[in-house]
Amino acid sequence: AREGLAARIAERAFGLGPLEPLLADPEVEEIMVSGTHPVWVERRGRLERTDVAFPREADLREAIERILAPLGRRVDEAEPLADARLPDGSRVNVVIPPLALDGPSLTIRRFRRRGFTPDDLVENGTLSRPLLDFLARAVRCRATILICGGTGSGKTTMLNALSSFIGADERVVTIED
Repeated sequence: AREGLAARIAERAFGLGPLEPLLADPEVEEIMVSGTHPVWVERRGRLERTDVAFPREADLREAIERILAPLGRRVDEAEPLADARLPDGSRVNVVIPPLALDGPSLTIRRFRRRGFTPDDLVENGTLSRPLLDFLARAVRCRATILICGGTGSGKTTMLNALSSFIGADERVVTIED
């Protein structure tokens, strides 16, 4: 009990409180916090509700400040939105009142250590083999390809996989909003 209490105090004093176990889980791809409601995570492409929650809005605001301060970013009523990138490449988005109606909102989108190969995409059912072959031919023929979709839909994953078909002597132009 003493070790557990010491760990919780350290998490709160130096870390991100209740988010620490989720950040330590390598299968968690995204963490979604909406006020003091239970935290949701994405694992293997599926959303899961967790038992994790911030007891008070002030605790969530402290965690947000701990994330943004080292990055030279901040949020307040005058600037209630913040987008940032953590040192490991993860993306952070914060929205606070008055824009966030249910209390501060925090999302942390983490990235895999190793990307998917084109064969991985076929194996996990993202693409059929004929579709992958068609896209590979389109890339090799230097066709214009538009890839679009919502956050977390796999745009970057698809681009990374298709880039393996680009010749070493070719140039790539990427336009991103």
